[in-house]
Parts: sequence; structure tokens; C-alpha cells
Amino acid sequence: MKKPYGPATYRVILVSNGKYKKTLHRCQTKETAFINYHKIKDSNKVLYPKKQINTGTIKPVSYKICVTKITEDNDTFRQLRDDYGKTYTEKPLGDWTILESSDFDIEETFWLYGMNPNTNRVDVREIIKRVLDGAYKKNMVKQLIIVHNKLLIYNETQFDMVICKCLEEAQRLHHTLAKIVKKQKIKNIMFMGTASKATITRMYDLILEKTNWKIEKIRRTSTRY
Repeated sequence: MKKPYGPATYRVILVSNGKYKKTLHRCQTKETAFINYHKIKDSNKVLYPKKQINTGTIKPVSYKICVTKITEDNDTFRQLRDDYGKTYTEKPLGDWTILESSDFDIEETFWLYGMNPNTNRVDVREIIKRVLDGAYKKNMVKQLIIVHNKLLIYNETQFDMVICKCLEEAQRLHHTLAKIVKKQKIKNIMFMGTASKATITRMYDLILEKTNWKIEKIRRTSTRY
């Protein structure tokens, strides 16, 4: 029996650093494709966007969503400008012509010590929750400090360690949390920045005490290993 429809003519896709990532919607008409494109675009509410990815090396990442159609001989390709302002003609993405595109954010997730880094990652909301836990208790003081690609959240009764992709990502998370705490006018959470040569040995000892990690693992500076 003949099917009423052939392969989807239009798709809304996610692109990572200019390469196809996945299909978000597929349909037969341009109108439906654009309706769903705008729905997806308008619902893109991300608290802490992903800025870098680990593909054997740590590198910056940018995402876009695109409306695409199967490329035909009479297609007109978009005229765009590169980072230097020079105009160029956009090439098809494989067998697909891009009709429209927009920047898109993906929520970053984190490896929190004690959880599986592949199957049980947490988002920034969980990190904020751990930072603010007990923040209004009398005489409670908590410190956050960066040790290479790791952000430690600790005091006498708490030890949390967020393993980020690299030092830059750990610093970005530290500074973001500091802004949140400052906005809430919480005075007893101390943001210590990046561990200095004078303090890093003490931080190594703290991690050794609280984890079963070997010193070589503690001294790693990224997750690309």
C-alpha cells in the first residue's frame, strides 16, 4: 500500500559548531516548520548555558536551531556575514538548505563528586541548592574555592566538589554563584577564587581526606584525560 507521505521535506534541527546534532521537528510544509521553529526558539529558557564541550579536547561551543528543507536545484542560499563582516554564500548542510537560524542555548550539567559523571549529572540549580543549604543559620560559615578544574564547597559539616571541564569553567561557575549570593545579601558564604600556591597543598589534603581519589587525579586540570 502506498504511503500518503514521503520523507519529511522540512526539519527544525539543532546544530553544534556548524555541524548537525539532532532533529527537533520534521514535517511536510514550510508553514508548520516555521511555527514549530518559533515555538522551540521562544521556549528556550536556560539558566546556565553550556559554553565548552569535551571531545577529546576542551573547546568552545555554540548552538543554533535551523529551519531546513531538502535541497533542490533552484534553491537560493542565504547571504551571511562572517566575523570580519565579509559577505559569503551559505553552503547546504549536507543535503539540506538552511532557511532560517537562531542562536540556541543548552543547559550545562555538572559532575558532582559522589554521583555518576555520565548518568547522574546535575544542573546549576542543584549546585545553588548546595551552596545555600544552611546559609541563614547562625554562626555558619561556608567557603568556595577553585582547585584547577574543581570547585569545592565546604565547611566543618559539608563537602561538595563540582568537577568542571577546565579551570575557565570552574571560574565561570564560581563567579556566577558569587553573583547569586551577593544578590541575596548573604554574608557568611565566602568566595575565595582560585587557590594560590600557598593554599593549594591544603586543598589537596582536604580532597584526599574527603574522597578516595589518588593525588594524580586531584592534580588533573581538566576532564579531557
